[in-house]
Amino acid sequence: MSPEAHPRIATVTLSPALDLTVRLPSLRVGEVNRAGPAELRPAGKGVNVSVMLAVLGEASLASGLLGEGDLAAFGAFLRPFGITPDFVSIPGRCRINVKLVETGAGQVTDINPSGPEASAASLEALGDRLAQHAPKIAVLAGSLPPGLPPGAWAELMAMLAAAGTQVLLDSSGPAFDAALAAGPALVKPNRAELAALLGRPLPDRDALVAAGQELRDRGIARVVVSDGGEGALFVLPGATLWATPPKVALTTTVGAGDAMVAGLAAAIARGLDAEATARLATGCAAAAVSRDVGAPGGGVPLLAEIERLSAQSRIERL
Repeated sequence: MSPEAHPRIATVTLSPALDLTVRLPSLRVGEVNRAGPAELRPAGKGVNVSVMLAVLGEASLASGLLGEGDLAAFGAFLRPFGITPDFVSIPGRCRINVKLVETGAGQVTDINPSGPEASAASLEALGDRLAQHAPKIAVLAGSLPPGLPPGAWAELMAMLAAAGTQVLLDSSGPAFDAALAAGPALVKPNRAELAALLGRPLPDRDALVAAGQELRDRGIARVVVSDGGEGALFVLPGATLWATPPKVALTTTVGAGDAMVAGLAAAIARGLDAEATARLATGCAAAAVSRDVGAPGGGVPLLAEIERLSAQSRIERL
């Protein structure tokens, strides 16, 4: 098989979406709002990771569970990026997430409904299909669709482990908690998600470092905790680091975490050391929050901009 047929990185989205982005000066609740052109594009956390990987020059397989009525649209969106789409189809259409971007206030209101119901059989079919591709790395990202229990990510991880695949997990809530025991190679919660997992507040950096180390002690080799504009904690083999991004013009917060996960996946695939990993992941996130959201597709960062922001990020050893 050619490398294109079996990329070394796969992304898995169990509840993909079509993102409907509407830009307007300000949102007047309960009134008729006139807006500019709207945009509808395939999305979902794993899909977003695949797009950023393409910017980094890493081919990926975008997989997951997808409503049969949307297979063609996702394929048409992903293939021009060099991304291989291979979703297991389920009955129905995927959810439509509405993003109301208030250009005057610089804020985004998200309305995220549930998607179609998935079955245990569809999850098993997905695991079998991923095992055939045998990726080196699999990014499991996002929420679970209706019909799957909280242990769905853990079940899929067990199937991938049998194929020797390293799993990067970016989820939250009961599904995230249940998957930790399955031994992901990396987790990337944000501060709030980690606090919810551990059942205690994490008010400062010391508390965050202690929490990250607690997950390491559970056998998770790499723990990355994002903290918005303050930066991110990287508890990695051989080093505990804090990465602070350079100041950028904030245009959106949508997709910052997905961009960081893409940088982490690329870094592991390339065998980068701890500092280079932190720089690449931080540069990807900074480029994502400062991209031109008015451009088609919400704006895709340029590789040169990611490299510039990576170089300018400040890395502290803790």
